[in-house]
Amino acid sequence: MLRVKEKQRDTLSKPIGRLYEGNGPELVREIQEIPQAEIFVTIGDLVTLYTFQAGFDPDIAVIDFKTERYGLEREKKDLLRKFIRDYRKVNVRNPQGHITEELVEALKDAVRTGKTCIIVDGEEDMAALPLSLILPENSLIIFGMPGRGIIAYRVNEGDKVLISRIVEEMEEIGDDRVKEMLTGGDDGGNTD
Repeated sequence: MLRVKEKQRDTLSKPIGRLYEGNGPELVREIQEIPQAEIFVTIGDLVTLYTFQAGFDPDIAVIDFKTERYGLEREKKDLLRKFIRDYRKVNVRNPQGHITEELVEALKDAVRTGKTCIIVDGEEDMAALPLSLILPENSLIIFGMPGRGIIAYRVNEGDKVLISRIVEEMEEIGDDRVKEMLTGGDDGGNTD
């Protein structure tokens, strides 16, 4: 498992991508990058719910049935469950500020198979980092920025170099193979 170092927190708190300000399904309809996405991923319960309500079906949804660390309202949780009914569901553990081997394996498998909902016990936000390395170019990840809106990040090779460096600098906890899975050795993070 990898853990974010204290000195990396500031860097990781500044998401890259385009900010769409506001919220709700109407905001998701404004995200111009969705129709051209190679693979389309949503991270976060409200973003995922709004995406479905806007009429889009993400290839991969990463949720935790919480919003800003609080339990999702029952009505929204029930609606989200209805939308993901036909998705393959994978449950993983991923503590706050960490990237687990279990999460990376689930993400890699989801990229290969599509139509997957990964339900995280812990923090789902960290999924953006490994996804940026695993997904093919021109894939799109959207996630919420509390109080501001939705970030739309298009995966590109230039950022993969920067993100690989961030992953390399993360602290290794235990003796699993997360760094190897994401930055080299274990097919270099490619899913081909």
